[in-house]
Amino acid sequence: MEPDQETKKWNTITGIAFAIALVAGAITGYKFGFLFAVYTILIVSGVYFAVSFYIRDDSKETGGPSAVDGAIMGGVLLAGIGACGFIYGFTEDVTLTAVCIIAVMIAASATMIIRNRKYL
Repeated sequence: MEPDQETKKWNTITGIAFAIALVAGAITGYKFGFLFAVYTILIVSGVYFAVSFYIRDDSKETGGPSAVDGAIMGGVLLAGIGACGFIYGFTEDVTLTAVCIIAVMIAASATMIIRNRKYL
């Protein structure tokens, strides 16, 4: 079975997004170190996942949370983990990192509440 044009388009976009993530990670890693490269890749990948799954969602009327919502939340969490890693890497402050983790959980929850507000 041959994939359709829409699938090929998204596969190409995904490949480009991950290439950008790897190049940005390599540049950041060269300048700041290996862990910052990983954090950069997590942030770029997470943002891409969240945005692309939001754009590709065909089932706007599902009656509640769906697998697409889980993928969007996963993207938000992935980007948030990378951001918290950056904060800890530059400040080495555990309290500030814990606040970042709590903020990421609130942002992920808010994303789901906003997407499914008509079902609450």
